[in-house]
Amino acid sequence: MVPHRLCLIHPSDPRREPLGTVETRLNVVLSALPTDFSVLFVGADHAGDLRLGSGAAISVAGRSVEFLPVRRGTSGSFAAGLMRHLAAVRAAARAEVASVSVHDFTWVPLARLVGRPIVLVVHADPHAGAVAGRLPLPTALRESLALRVADRVVACDAGFARRCRDANPAIAAKTELLALPASDEAATVSLFDGDAQVARLWERHRRLFDAHAVRRGLHAAA
Repeated sequence: MVPHRLCLIHPSDPRREPLGTVETRLNVVLSALPTDFSVLFVGADHAGDLRLGSGAAISVAGRSVEFLPVRRGTSGSFAAGLMRHLAAVRAAARAEVASVSVHDFTWVPLARLVGRPIVLVVHADPHAGAVAGRLPLPTALRESLALRVADRVVACDAGFARRCRDANPAIAAKTELLALPASDEAATVSLFDGDAQVARLWERHRRLFDAHAVRRGLHAAA
């Protein structure tokens, strides 16, 4: 079996205690890391003890991953750090079978520069808290661009999944609902741990690469 290289891009430090639903879910997903996957976590060094742009082996939820920070804590722009160290990220993400995992609309266009197919996970519907259901223009444009750039969209909210499917046929074809818990941190862990939904999220990357390779007639590393 060819190992699958997953490049997970999120502006956090996986070594610290998770803050909020997204970081908690990331830890639980990593705790279920399949044996045929290796993970490159591109994030931010909050401890200040690592060299930016250089990978280091760390343990997350009992699993070994490679951590490549591109920003120090919350100082500076994560986007600027990712661009500054893009060559190192691309090199570390290179593999015969590889894909990118993104959990925020903001980073999808930059993730495209890594040169691998992208799975975008949308944890909450941004329209839910919008006035009259309308997003501010910059937010709406960011969402629209991300949905078009991503190769696969996994929505954790049924309403958002329906909205994606109503947007246009191309987005509808690559969007699916994955009913992950969205309550407080404790409930997230108890419902999420060992659940088949976690395995399904990893499976999205396997199937995405297969479809991507067949469609383009080449491997992701070519």
